[in-house]
Amino acid sequence: MRVLKYAFVVSGFLLIYVAIKVPAQSHRSVGQLVEIAITFAALACLLGGFVLPRVLLQAQNTSAEAQLKRWMTKGILGLAYFEACILFGLVLRVLGAHIRLVALLFALGIAAELFWNPGNPPVAEDGKTARE
Repeated sequence: MRVLKYAFVVSGFLLIYVAIKVPAQSHRSVGQLVEIAITFAALACLLGGFVLPRVLLQAQNTSAEAQLKRWMTKGILGLAYFEACILFGLVLRVLGAHIRLVALLFALGIAAELFWNPGNPPVAEDGKTARE
């Protein structure tokens, strides 16, 4: 899971690179209402990355294999939500939004990916974790 986490971080930095290299498509700034709507969607994704995986995937099957799959799914889902925040920043950049807002979404998405912790992997029947 740690490798996947840092792969998402690298992906976020690559999206920032794309945003820098590709000029904004719109010669005029996007409307303020659109900026606010996309920003709220990005912030909802950011919050969703921390909350929704735990809420959506409640424990139903208690086998070790099912717990490990659920743990992996929660991790991937959380990282995907953080990446969506970065993608919303890229969308705003292409639409010609204020650069401070774009940079804020990029920074929040990368920071969330870096500080997010998937928790410990579930313990198997023999007492060993999935990492051992």
